[in-house]
Amino acid sequence: MLYLARVDKKSLFGQAELQLLAQQAEGGIWTPLRQPERVTSKEAASYNVGVLLLVELAENRQVQRVEEAAMKLVEMLHSLSQARSLADLAEIESWRQSLTRQSQELSRREAEVAARQEQLQQWEARLREKLSS
Repeated sequence: MLYLARVDKKSLFGQAELQLLAQQAEGGIWTPLRQPERVTSKEAASYNVGVLLLVELAENRQVQRVEEAAMKLVEMLHSLSQARSLADLAEIESWRQSLTRQSQELSRREAEVAARQEQLQQWEARLREKLSS
């Protein structure tokens, strides 16, 4: 299981205490841990206190792999901003299509009103002819 962790303390015994902050669930969705958990790791001892790490834990809660998280986080943020931009473009396209449909409907109604107006003018002219004869 993959976790986002922060190096919390370093011990004299060549280990670091990590505070697990978030967990990656299925589908790559990250969820914060309600109760941050602590684990120790020899692999994280070379990192300074406060550094964010991606930590892979085995089922027995032993650290299997440690990787600095900064670049991964930057990549995730970039990916999120691109996804948001694509969502914005999709929403704009949806609005454009809706406005096009509304414009077409208004044009159709204007044509109907113009045709009815012409028909009324013709009936009015016929009625005047009948009344004048």
